[in-house]
Amino acid sequence: MRITRVFYSSGPGNIIHSYHNWKLKKHDPTEVSITFSSQILDFCKDTQAEAYLVSTHAQKKMISDGAYILEHRPKPASTGARFHIAEVIYGLGLLRTALQFRAQVAIMDSGSTHYFVLTLFRLFGIRVISVLHNTLWPTGFPPRRPIPRFVLWLDRFFWRYIPTAAIAVSPECERQVNQVRGNGRYPIFQVRAQFESEYFARISPPPSHEKRPFQVMFIGRINRVKGVFDILQIAREIEDRHPGLVRWEICGRGPDLEELKQMHRDTVLDEVVNLRGWTSLEDLVDIYSNSHASIVPTRSSFTEGLAMTAAEAILAGRPLVTNPVVPALEIFRSACAEARTNDPESHRDAVLKFATEGDYYRAACAACGTYQAQFYDRNLGLTAVLKRALAPYL
Repeated sequence: MRITRVFYSSGPGNIIHSYHNWKLKKHDPTEVSITFSSQILDFCKDTQAEAYLVSTHAQKKMISDGAYILEHRPKPASTGARFHIAEVIYGLGLLRTALQFRAQVAIMDSGSTHYFVLTLFRLFGIRVISVLHNTLWPTGFPPRRPIPRFVLWLDRFFWRYIPTAAIAVSPECERQVNQVRGNGRYPIFQVRAQFESEYFARISPPPSHEKRPFQVMFIGRINRVKGVFDILQIAREIEDRHPGLVRWEICGRGPDLEELKQMHRDTVLDEVVNLRGWTSLEDLVDIYSNSHASIVPTRSSFTEGLAMTAAEAILAGRPLVTNPVVPALEIFRSACAEARTNDPESHRDAVLKFATEGDYYRAACAACGTYQAQFYDRNLGLTAVLKRALAPYL
């Protein structure tokens, strides 16, 4: 059976905006990376397949343009047991749409719905490829609470028997699938986010280690699970012990931004930490150029699949302070100062090691270059990996 109708479910990205840029053969100016939705569209164009793409973007919208339908279908905000019920209902809605579209394959990003719901796609004759942008559980912290453990138990049947293939953004994602699937016979492919080298070529090499203050940046969603509140604690402790040594740039927006601003005021860090909020890609060029290093201090309450901002820092030639719950550490290890998960003090010490040991810092900077090629190698991008995963049906 040749695949001619593709259903794709993604996360919260603005896939309609990305589509308009893709149609014009332009890079989406709001994204550093090449969007995964545009790589799905490249796959469909190359294989002459029609496609229905859905994202959870908050602005409800739908367009139909020839062979392609794109829809923003927001998820309701919910917590606790209601969250799990909402995930199942949302997944059933995706199934209904895929059946109405007469999809032959469903490419499902992690977070689309609970994995066990995807079993129904296969029962209705739709092949499933799962793309893991997140781990199944935070690295090193398997679920212990009853409901997450029960959901993982339900998901095991899916992972053992259902996928046509799985696609993982990091070795840790692949390991966890292998751990739960047992003797599952379907292939697992590694994929890497893809970038345009022109953007990073505009970023200056890292400042001299001797330049003071030592500048550290964070870019990402302002959410407690990303460890961003720990940064303020780290900044306060370093400033108290080593006045003027380190300065910080925090870029991004998210649900906890106002709380972070209040903590910023309470800790009297106006001269030490610059809270920028949303930051344009143009401004990020300057921030990267002025920064010595980047920090990704994600906590164990988040299922980090790789950490795109970690890859972006490496492409910018900036070494990382991070911890093992961030799978990027495994991939970029010699360009990283490793801290302990959920331990602000060890992150503080890792920052100080970069700031005070010139040879150590310069070696980490040099190591960045050894990891960059994979993010410019289109054979490792989603379009090429999907062609390998679905080769028997093309």
